[in-house]
Amino acid sequence: MTQEEITKLGEDLEKKFGGFSEKIDAKIKAAVDAAKTASADEMKTLKAELAGTYTEELKTKFKAQQDQIDAMDTKIQRVHVDPRVSRKQLDEFFADTLAGNDNFKAMVAKKARTTGEIQLKVDDMTTANTNSGVVIAPDHLTNIVYNPDASFRIRSLLAQGTTNSSSVTFVYESAISTNTDITAEAQEYMQEDVDLAVGTATVRKITNYIIASDELMEDVAGFSSYIAARLPSKLKVKEDTQLLRGSGAGINISGIVTNATAYSDNLADTNITRVDVLVDALRQVKDDEYMPNGILLHPADAVKLKLSKTSTGDYTMPWIYQSGQITLDGVPVYESTAMTAGTFLVGDFRLGAQVFDRKQMTLEISFENEANFVTGMVTIRVSERLALAVYRAKCFVYGGFAAALAQGSA
Repeated sequence: MTQEEITKLGEDLEKKFGGFSEKIDAKIKAAVDAAKTASADEMKTLKAELAGTYTEELKTKFKAQQDQIDAMDTKIQRVHVDPRVSRKQLDEFFADTLAGNDNFKAMVAKKARTTGEIQLKVDDMTTANTNSGVVIAPDHLTNIVYNPDASFRIRSLLAQGTTNSSSVTFVYESAISTNTDITAEAQEYMQEDVDLAVGTATVRKITNYIIASDELMEDVAGFSSYIAARLPSKLKVKEDTQLLRGSGAGINISGIVTNATAYSDNLADTNITRVDVLVDALRQVKDDEYMPNGILLHPADAVKLKLSKTSTGDYTMPWIYQSGQITLDGVPVYESTAMTAGTFLVGDFRLGAQVFDRKQMTLEISFENEANFVTGMVTIRVSERLALAVYRAKCFVYGGFAAALAQGSA
């Protein structure tokens, strides 16, 4: 619609509205003037005409004008507006045209009296006045936020393997008598005495499960992926504690700490620090010809190690200037909450032990557990079967800082 067409439409409105209210006002004025000199009978007749003929005529004409306005409004909604005329210009044009038309305003006033009043509440428009929790919809994130579990896993330090049986057996040296020596000509050879034993690592099962409703699975966005991440994560936490500290009693795995060699102090120093203790534990592993490749600490002990200072206040380990992982004597320090605070474990993790997976971690879903089918519930379970073979006890050295530091003064 061009500017000229808009002007033409405004003129049409003016013609249709023009004179309508004057005609009505003239009839009402004539009736009032006649009433001033009318007799009682004439007043009754005049009143009947006003209540009947004039009122009905007013309603009829008003309805005809309203139908015309509705038809024009429909036409305006459908008509194509010239791109050069913005919607704002069009709205302002009609607002100005109609607002300046006394006939239109008079008709609107009559319509309001005929059809009832519309009351508008005038108030400051703020989000506090208008927002009932629905007007301004919040951004809803579909992912479920949950507390993290440890990202570092004990099995990452160990050699990996698989098994098709319920147990893994291995042969190891249980004792050896060394008599190897220089031998004179024609003399008896030196005899070595080796005792061999069979070790057994039994496959153990770690499991967990959760029961959820059909509606929860279907209606809560991200719930399926949440369960697929959360249950395996919890299972791996238990795996860490079993591989590291499993007691071996009953159906428990016999963990590394349970099989490790106890720390034996070899320091002759009156001012022993945590650094001293750990380096000396590495020495103990090396004494048996193994090459330690890891130091495992609880995060609380790792912090004490990093913040240890000399008597003059200098950091023993200027770790803040180092990039990457902290190392002691070339051996990296790993942090795990699976370790008990106040303890340490050092060793050759690759050579000393191996994990065997009988069945790797599996997630299963069932609709037929107990009364699931008739109650509309879903059971999701996770499980794994594994065994841990600790080949060489002397590969690992385990101890507590309190007892080790008591050898001198911390």
